[in-house]
Amino acid sequence: MKNQTHKKRILTAIVTLPVVIWIVLKAPFFIFCLFAFLIGILGCLEFGRLWDLHNLTSLNIFQAFLNLLILIGFAAHYPLLGITLAFFFLALYFIWAYGHQPKLTSFLPAMSLGLFYPNVFLGHALSFTTLPQGRILLLWTLFMTFAVDTGAFYTGRKLGKHKLYPAVSPKKSWEGLIGGSLSALILGGVSAIWLPVGFFKILGLSLILAIVSQIGDFFESALKRQAGVKDSGGLLPGHGGILDRIDGVLFALPLSYYCWQWWLK
Repeated sequence: MKNQTHKKRILTAIVTLPVVIWIVLKAPFFIFCLFAFLIGILGCLEFGRLWDLHNLTSLNIFQAFLNLLILIGFAAHYPLLGITLAFFFLALYFIWAYGHQPKLTSFLPAMSLGLFYPNVFLGHALSFTTLPQGRILLLWTLFMTFAVDTGAFYTGRKLGKHKLYPAVSPKKSWEGLIGGSLSALILGGVSAIWLPVGFFKILGLSLILAIVSQIGDFFESALKRQAGVKDSGGLLPGHGGILDRIDGVLFALPLSYYCWQWWLK
């Protein structure tokens, strides 16, 4: 069973990776934005499933609308406007629900968290397009997080003996954390030759991204344990759902973007 899941994991990566590379590097900005919107909406629906919003169709649609507002704000390079509008409409919803359907107000904390996770984090992928060579730097960030995930997965699988935080994620180990971090440092060190800042800055950012992306992985694990589910979805065979695949990416994107913005300004 494990071997079958592993084969599915590899096959899914082989199929999806070329598509992601083309969209990030070559696709017109409109297609790039549509892809981000699609990922954002799917992630939003998976997040709703974790909080039992998936049985409330109208609430699910409203949550997707709020998240789309945020992503449109990032696409237009006015992220705070999108976030502000989303919270404005969320406040209107709360006022209406309090007077008409008080039970729905219990979902307000989940919906508030759902505005930031995943789409405020994801929106920073669109912000990379404002940087010099921004799409290349975005692809570098994605590959860094994929390297961390892959290194942690295989190191933990072969050598993992010391549990990292079993209360949240029983399978993750200190060995996996170290393996993922080393993978990031190796890839960062090799790629530094082609990047527009110094070698040690790249190594420092690589290590920070390794740690942050694994924090994202733990955050997603905590959400799933709270919801009592193994995966956030089943869209990606061998990986689970969209959020299972991009949990580390979501946490890495803002940090990477602001570091590059600071260095390149």
